[in-house]
Amino acid sequence: MAVFMTAAVLEQLDYAQQQLDRHTAPSAEGHCAVCGVEDPCSLRRVALRVFGRYGILPRRWPGASRPEEVGAPRSWSGWFDRAPDVGDPAD
Repeated sequence: MAVFMTAAVLEQLDYAQQQLDRHTAPSAEGHCAVCGVEDPCSLRRVALRVFGRYGILPRRWPGASRPEEVGAPRSWSGWFDRAPDVGDPAD
């Protein structure tokens, strides 16, 4: 099912996405990087409401919340590494 969105709606969604991209709280401190208030700041809440109004999810960017600041590993060693040799399953 295709949904038609007017240029005004697309403009609102684009602006809301820009606000979400700017007002992402780093994981380490939990405060908005722009406003300095505790997350979620008022501009982030408004932007999220715009997406909710149209039933669309915002784009997400890997690493936007800077997880390395709270000690999360930079690589997911173990998930993408080659599986260990366990022998022939026919044995």
